[in-house]
Parts: sequence; structure tokens; C-alpha cells
Amino acid sequence: MRARAGLVAAALTLLVAGCSAPAPAPQEERTAPLVLPDGYSDPGLEATLVPECGTPEGRAQYNPRRTLNPAGLTRDAAGTPTGPKLDKIREDGLLVVGVSQTTPLLSRRNQATGRMEGYEIDIINRIAAELFGGPLPPDDPRLRLVTMPTGSRLLALDTDKNDVERQKTPELAEVPEVDMVVADVTLTCNRVFTHDVMYSSPYLTTNAGLLTRTGAERRDSLADLYGQKVCAASATTSIADLTAARPNTGIVPVSVPDSSECLMLLQRGLVDAVYTDFPILQGLQLQDPGTALVDLRGQGGGEAGIAMSKDHQDLIRFVNGVLDEMRADGTLVASRNRWFVDEVRAAGLGDPGPPLDLPPVSYID
Repeated sequence: MRARAGLVAAALTLLVAGCSAPAPAPQEERTAPLVLPDGYSDPGLEATLVPECGTPEGRAQYNPRRTLNPAGLTRDAAGTPTGPKLDKIREDGLLVVGVSQTTPLLSRRNQATGRMEGYEIDIINRIAAELFGGPLPPDDPRLRLVTMPTGSRLLALDTDKNDVERQKTPELAEVPEVDMVVADVTLTCNRVFTHDVMYSSPYLTTNAGLLTRTGAERRDSLADLYGQKVCAASATTSIADLTAARPNTGIVPVSVPDSSECLMLLQRGLVDAVYTDFPILQGLQLQDPGTALVDLRGQGGGEAGIAMSKDHQDLIRFVNGVLDEMRADGTLVASRNRWFVDEVRAAGLGDPGPPLDLPPVSYID
């Protein structure tokens, strides 16, 4: 009886407290992603060219294909490449590289081993081996891979412009600095201007693709998706493509911080398609074979290079030298075919066809 009376008293106390407490503030509905352009703000968005990239002079000055010849790299008496940045990395015993861990085939964490793997990881491992004088064992502390969302990857580069952005924007203060970013970064004038980057020679050529749910009507272009929601990661050329195509195609662009999140929205039925580089979509289809993938040959895409600060010219020359070696000895093509052809076939997803050829390399000096 006493226990029952205690329960009644407690209930009355809660009721009185509930009557006297202020009403909770209404919560903003967050069940669906933000849809461009309403409510969307992203300083990395490339839908509109920066003024300098809209002029012939600006396009020449900030040409993303301008890169440095490895033949100009200084070497010591033993033939070891030297320079301020290379010497600092060796002195610290640490190379820091920004990567994605959510793009299978390119760069992802193997859930069984806990280690990173993919085409881009093969390139990074070769760069580290050449830099430190031999292949590095697994988990070698001299190589640190920093995983980051697609939309903020270039803000991690150590450049004066990025330092200013980090100071102006509190949420960017904790973005770690890296020596280079290897995360399917398409070569664009905007990025050279905005982030003070210089790219390596390209290591990947892509076109765009569309990923939809199995059973959906086949779509062969953005124009076939009139009135439908199409997802891409923020601060990418893909979201820029979608934004630019909206007036003519009637699509509804949807942006998320990382490309992998587009797959989750597709699985939940919150978007109708994912649009990005075809190799990224191949990896997403490996995660969910119940999706349908269309290769938009001749549409979208571009060339991907390793992004570095333009001030670290010795590092740029060094990386270009490593890529030259990988082209010459066949390891670049072998790695590319392993991940984008053999892995896809082994998963039973059909014959993807050969990857696009890399463009000829030309250096400015």
C-alpha cells in the first residue's frame, strides 16, 4: 500500500513539474537531406567559376594541368632527391596523406584487416617506399593516412589560403594538415585558385555514371531524370555538374558531405540516383550489388591528380617522378586493372570494360 502511494505521489510530482516547465523549443525537421539550392551553403561549391577562371588569362595562370618536371629535382651526392619539404618529411620520419576510407576500389578500410587498400593506396605506398628508401611494412608509423569527407579534403592541405579559411571558420579549425591529398581529386582551375594547389600528373581518367535502385527505369543521361532527386558529394565537380544541369534537365540536386552517404540515401529511397565519377560508383555497387550502374561515357568526369601545395615544389617533382616510374614499369596500369576490372568481375558484376587511358604527360619545366 505504501509502495502504491509512493508511486501516485511521484506521478503527481511529475505532472506538476510538467505543467510548470516551459514548452520545449520546436525541433527542425531533419528526416530528409537538404535540397539544392534551398537552404544550401558551401564555400567549396564549384557551380560558378571564380572570376579568374572565366578569363583566358586566368585559365592560363591557374591551369590545373601545369605541373613540374621531375628532372628538375635536386639530388645529393648519393642520388637521393632533396628539397625543403622532402628533407622535412624525412627528418620528421612522417608522410601525412589525406585519403577517403569510403570509396571501395580507390581507397577504403578493409574491415577484416583494418588496413587501407585500393588503387590510390597502391600509389601512396609506392610514393612512401621511394621516399623512405624501401617498401614500408604494414602499419609503419612513417606513413599516416588521414581519412576525411569528400567535401573538405582540400582544406586539409597546408597552404596559406587554407590557413585563412580555418581561422575564419571555427568548424574547420580541427581539420588536420596533410602533405598531399590522394582522393580522386579532379583537376580544376577553381581548386588551383581557391586552395593554392598544384596537381601531379594525372593518375586516373574518369567519366561520370549513374547509380539507381535495381528495377528502376534505365537512365542514360541527367535529362532522363526530370523532376527526380540526384545525389553527389559537396565541393565536387559532380555537384557542380548537377547544379549547372538543373535548369535544362529539371533534376533536383541533393548534396551530402561524403559520396558514400549518397548510397545510404538511395537505399532509403530519399534520392532517385547517385551521380559521380564512374570508378566511385563501381565501388558503391560492390557495397550494394542490388543497385544498377550506368556508364555515362563521354559525360562528366575528368582527370584526377595528387593535390599538393604549390609552395612544395620539390615534393611535386618527386611525386611526378614516382608516377613516371609506375607508368614505365607497368605497375600503374596493373594496379588500375586489378581494382577496376578484376575486382568487379570477381564480384559477379559483369565485365566493366577497360578503364579510360591516361592522358599524355607534359611538364612546364
